[in-house]
Amino acid sequence: PVKLKRTAIFPVSNFGSQMVPLYALLSLWVGSLLMVVTLKTTVSRRIREELGDPKPHQLYLGHFGIFALISLLQSTMVFGGLLLFIKTQAVHPLLFMLCGWLSGLVYVFFAYTMVVSFGNVGKAIGVLMLIVQVSGANAAYPLQLLPGFISDLSPFLPVTHSVSALRAAIAGIYNMDYWHELGLLLAFIPPILLIGLVLRKPLVAFNQWYVSKVESTKLIS
Repeated sequence: PVKLKRTAIFPVSNFGSQMVPLYALLSLWVGSLLMVVTLKTTVSRRIREELGDPKPHQLYLGHFGIFALISLLQSTMVFGGLLLFIKTQAVHPLLFMLCGWLSGLVYVFFAYTMVVSFGNVGKAIGVLMLIVQVSGANAAYPLQLLPGFISDLSPFLPVTHSVSALRAAIAGIYNMDYWHELGLLLAFIPPILLIGLVLRKPLVAFNQWYVSKVESTKLIS
């Protein structure tokens, strides 16, 4: 004799739209890793001489412009394709695209800085972050069902905040949660800049020595 009446406040039309935050954002992270693996993150001596020997911070920020441009193209294709071809639900299509653009830029900035600062170790850090974020970004697996340390780690993962913002763009904004999450996502930029502009300097000589030793083996060129 009991009848349950359910009223969805932020309805999502299909399961595919519900899973978009996980797969779309992780594809951007994988794309960022592929960029720093296939493209050189350093500027050759010849180019530096042609540019008049710019300062390290100029090389660091200037060279990132190439990765930023490719990232914008990548996120436009992924998120634009989701809207135009896959017909993903998006209550706010422009905010949907904005989340993709900003997320892609933050991800590739992280991957670029890790590789510039730590060399091949930076690539391993990017892959490790990918593995952790598959389960810890609150995208596919509820944090309440996962070990406690993953719940504690989740707020410190960039994809976590991208997922929350993208869900708001898909289903609707509640209490400015979209802008709050994007703000937390952009808060990762200052620590990344600190690594790239300050902490990277003591590691430059070591990375150059390490790369020369690896290349001398003729296994990697």
